[in-house]
Amino acid sequence: MTEAEARTAVRAVNPGDLPGVRAQLRGVAADLAAGLNCLWLVTDAMVESGLADELYRGALFGSPVRVDVPAPASARAREAEPGPEPGWGPAPVAEETAAEGEWWADPDELPYLDLPDDGFDLDLGWSLEARPPRVPAPRNEQAGPRHDPHGLLARLGKELSVGADEAVAALVAPGRDRRPVVGIRAWAENDGGTGAGTGAGTSTGAGTSTRTGAGTGVRAGDGPDSGPPGGTPGGPRGAGVERLFRLLAAAVRAAGLPPGERPRLLVVARLRDLPDSLPDELRKGVGDTAVHWWWGALGRLDTATAIAPILDHGPDTSGRDRDPLRERIHRALRTETVVEICGPDLELARSLALEWDGSQHTLGAALGRCLARTPVPAPADCPPLRRIGALLRPGAELRQAWAAGAVVSWEGRLRAHVAVWHPAAPTAGPGDADARARLTALVSQAQQRVLAPWIEEARQRLAARALGHLNRPVAALVADHADRPPAHLGAAPERAFLELQVGELLRAHVSGALALPPDDARLLRLLVTARNVLAHRSVLYDRTLDELCAELSRADLRAP
Repeated sequence: MTEAEARTAVRAVNPGDLPGVRAQLRGVAADLAAGLNCLWLVTDAMVESGLADELYRGALFGSPVRVDVPAPASARAREAEPGPEPGWGPAPVAEETAAEGEWWADPDELPYLDLPDDGFDLDLGWSLEARPPRVPAPRNEQAGPRHDPHGLLARLGKELSVGADEAVAALVAPGRDRRPVVGIRAWAENDGGTGAGTGAGTSTGAGTSTRTGAGTGVRAGDGPDSGPPGGTPGGPRGAGVERLFRLLAAAVRAAGLPPGERPRLLVVARLRDLPDSLPDELRKGVGDTAVHWWWGALGRLDTATAIAPILDHGPDTSGRDRDPLRERIHRALRTETVVEICGPDLELARSLALEWDGSQHTLGAALGRCLARTPVPAPADCPPLRRIGALLRPGAELRQAWAAGAVVSWEGRLRAHVAVWHPAAPTAGPGDADARARLTALVSQAQQRVLAPWIEEARQRLAARALGHLNRPVAALVADHADRPPAHLGAAPERAFLELQVGELLRAHVSGALALPPDDARLLRLLVTARNVLAHRSVLYDRTLDELCAELSRADLRAP
């Protein structure tokens, strides 16, 4: 349950209902239907929050024939049973079979002692009078994950009812009417070692998390496919996933299967779950694989949709003094401000929508409190952004920052997460001039997006009413007060008058050429103020916003 659900009893929007998520799912489904493997790269935070698992299930379960490869036993045990962190706590205790009176020891838990045979006795403190210990012989296992009973190929073979060595061959064997989509959660494959998953975040309290950097905290050899079960390091990260990609590609080529009859892989992974070079190798043609990045997936509509239930869950305003237009403008300003500040971070957006009351003077403090209790990237995770344009995928220099959530593609542009530059303080607002300037710019952009259409519509209606209040001929008024009279309307002065901007109309009114009624004159002055403030990327504060909304509402009720 999210924070918003707990505090408002409002159900969060299902991620599958967001337009950006649906678009990504459609893209993955189209590639799988075309016979391509799919590698879907997601951020660390998406795995921690469970969103990556929801996307995985949404993409895999859309295929009628599928194989969901289960996670290694060690990863499933940690999910099902609470206990100490992996790699910590007391060692397992040897069990005793009471019925047979025999002592049982797991060979994986006892060391192999290679002692020199030099004729000397070595007292290890073991008693030979009771039950002599059974020291296992040296392991003679063949190298490679195929012989690991908990490895990826072994678990895939179990789902196909064959051995690990026959798993890939079974996928391309003749006689199969429909080839399956094989789904793999790559983060579970690399979650078998000690300390797995600690690179993405470190919990510091209820609802508080600080990321310590993408790709850190998991050693390169951790994972069930790099050694014995339990996560003993010994191989590169993601080796099992990479091997399966290559083995399946070779088997498909050898079998000569056309695209519509191929088995396909669907792998959802973080960057740190795979070898560094694998995404680019797959994109360039290894194994007929489409590589999808969670990059630019969410836009304004997604964030606005996610916070809509929270903003709808407000106090009852069914009294007679309601002003529907004023409420609508304030609601739109609050929505757009949250969207502009939080970008694609849906969790932060929900938290800010819940915390902030819509007043400009409380925004900085509310944002600081939300950043303090929401998992966000650290400022050190974000490198300097040398450009603003975002490509189709993050460049090599930005990938670790993207994985940590510090850099995103937002509406076609690179953008640093707000936590990179805004202090996460429970009570204080922006702590320096740069943070204040950035926050002001974002709020101003939000106000422009909402208010500019209203200002222009009010100007048009005001100019139409002003034609009936002229003290001078319309042609002379246009010639004297228009900064750039439209040349194509020289023969139509009334139409040229309707094109006058609010500043030009105000000058005509002040000079006496135009005698507006008091209500219209008051609205005109507010329109001029609002347009000038927003044109300089400044912010309209609460009092001015309230007056503007009230005047716009009253103007709608006046006769044209």
